[in-house]
Amino acid sequence: MKSNYYINFLNLLKAIDQTAESSQLDSTCKLILEEIAVNQAADKLLTVSDVMGLKSLGSPATLHRKLDVLLNTGFIKSVFQGTNRRTKFMVLTPMGEAYFERLSTAITQAIPQNR
Repeated sequence: MKSNYYINFLNLLKAIDQTAESSQLDSTCKLILEEIAVNQAADKLLTVSDVMGLKSLGSPATLHRKLDVLLNTGFIKSVFQGTNRRTKFMVLTPMGEAYFERLSTAITQAIPQNR
């Protein structure tokens, strides 16, 4: 098969997952982490309720359990905004940000510089 950038990226991703803390995360955890990151990048922080409402990713009980995994492994943390102490927002920790930085690096490495 001819060289495929996406296949190259997937191979790099596998290598990253085998050596990084992210090896502790299953696919549902990674999808939740991606939702949190995408929304955070758009300046729209997700609440616990928002995450529980991602029905396409799993049942509320499953999502809550996976959210706990992300919190316990240190990829995300819950924060309050302003004076509202009832609503917790999910944000990336430095570990979560480093995970996405490694993915970004893998994307750039998947495409040869002299193409």
